[in-house]
Amino acid sequence: MPSIKTLHVWDTKYSADSVEWCPVVPHRRVFVCGTYQVDSGADTHSEAAISSTVDDQLATVEQGEDIQRDLTTDSDENPSDLQSHVSYKRHGRLFMFALGGSAELCLLQQIEMPAILDLKWCHIEIRDKVLLAVANAKGEVLIYELFCTKKDDISVDMDYKLSLLTALSIVEDSECETLALSFDWSTGRNSLSDISEENPLLTVSDSRGGITLLRLTGSTLEKVDSWRAHNFEAWITAFDYWNTSIVYSGMYSSFVKLGINKSHEAGITSLHCNAVTEHVIVSGSYDENLRVWDTRSLKRPTYTVSLGGGVWRLKWDPHRCNHLLAACMHGGFRVVDCSSRPDTPQVVAEFNEHQSLAYGSDFCHFSKEELKSILPEEDFENESQCFDVVSILGEYGSGIEKDGHHTEQKKNR
Repeated sequence: MPSIKTLHVWDTKYSADSVEWCPVVPHRRVFVCGTYQVDSGADTHSEAAISSTVDDQLATVEQGEDIQRDLTTDSDENPSDLQSHVSYKRHGRLFMFALGGSAELCLLQQIEMPAILDLKWCHIEIRDKVLLAVANAKGEVLIYELFCTKKDDISVDMDYKLSLLTALSIVEDSECETLALSFDWSTGRNSLSDISEENPLLTVSDSRGGITLLRLTGSTLEKVDSWRAHNFEAWITAFDYWNTSIVYSGMYSSFVKLGINKSHEAGITSLHCNAVTEHVIVSGSYDENLRVWDTRSLKRPTYTVSLGGGVWRLKWDPHRCNHLLAACMHGGFRVVDCSSRPDTPQVVAEFNEHQSLAYGSDFCHFSKEELKSILPEEDFENESQCFDVVSILGEYGSGIEKDGHHTEQKKNR
């Protein structure tokens, strides 16, 4: 089985539960990591303090200034030296990193905020802006804009910075705690099909079983619709990238498309639509199974593959959408080859060098040429191997990140 090589280990202190590479050229060396920590000793006043900082940021954005509560560091600074001055019940940090010219890992920015449940880059530029969305434990969706001083250069000495553009709370009842659990952009096919978009949609799931549909218009998030999709936590939501009027969501025992329930043996935790092959969506579950579905016939899955751990996140590879990267909680990380249809998908690589639950993972969007410019030459000495995947693995609990690559034989490409 092909190997996944560790390039870096980084202690995020808090539990690292989400990680995303930037898909937009020329910023594909940049990635973000979201963390989550529960402080049982915190009180409601401290939660209000961090929530008010978001309001302060938005007020200042309107004035054309920037007073973000971030801890921007030089690339050689250690995050253990970065101290938070705010404590609250569920707190988190947003890290922004980049890979340097020799594959060194560089910390670019750190932002304190409520606990992060999900984060995703928009697949394309919107009105010439590179955008990152964050879902947090206060029931808020925040949109950050990536600023860079040298757009024609992709070296990490660029002056990268995330700045809050807008935010919106999806909480309808302030008396009831609501966490924004997951979301998806409607732009999944745009980069592959060269489709422009000015007012993208976001679908957001929450801890009360709700789904909220948002639209980003200019610098403003607005609520388009909301509904109660489940009786319990809606752990995941996703667009059908081929028809963005269709939204999928998953909860404790089923996933829903247009009101049609499909039973699983345990809770649905992951959904991802294939952006290259129409009518294909995958789901992951606490029952440790990956399921591949044909959206034209949802009576039963096309394939079911056991991955050896609860499948918290599934990501299609960004180039061909033939491989899946799965974060499998106690089961580590798996790369699954789905290219040999009608044969059953096969696990072709795995990574288990961690001490806690595997919750966050993502494919890098590098081309093979970009990989060659970053990774050591000895990794390319064997011409029978080529690089198909670069992934950042965020580990829940220990908060360690690892950056690896998966190699496979050319005949399988």
